Amino acid sequence: MVSATRNPISDENEAAAKIQAGFRGYKVRRDLKDSSRSDNTCSTSSSSEPLSIEDKSAAKIQAGVRGYLVRKRKNEEKKAATKIQAGFRGYKTRKELKSPSSDEGRSLC
Repeated sequence: MVSATRNPISDENEAAAKIQAGFRGYKVRRDLKDSSRSDNTCSTSSSSEPLSIEDKSAAKIQAGVRGYLVRKRKNEEKKAATKIQAGFRGYKTRKELKSPSSDEGRSLC
């Protein structure tokens, strides 16, 4: 027969494991942040060099493509919203026509 109460030692072990796991995650995130900062300091010194024509051209092309994709996604979202609105309006109209208390629905028949 299993007792209804838990063993306090196992609760303490679980709590300790959670605390340790949380600290390990914090430590890894901190180390990653520190290493990315040191990487950025090295790359900022090289970024003072002027960009080549190819790099500038690539940046312009990438910006254009990003803008195109944003506009395309926004248009798709607008179409989806319109479909949802139309579906709801149709549902609402059918519900109003079906309801027996609707005087307007009876006059249409």
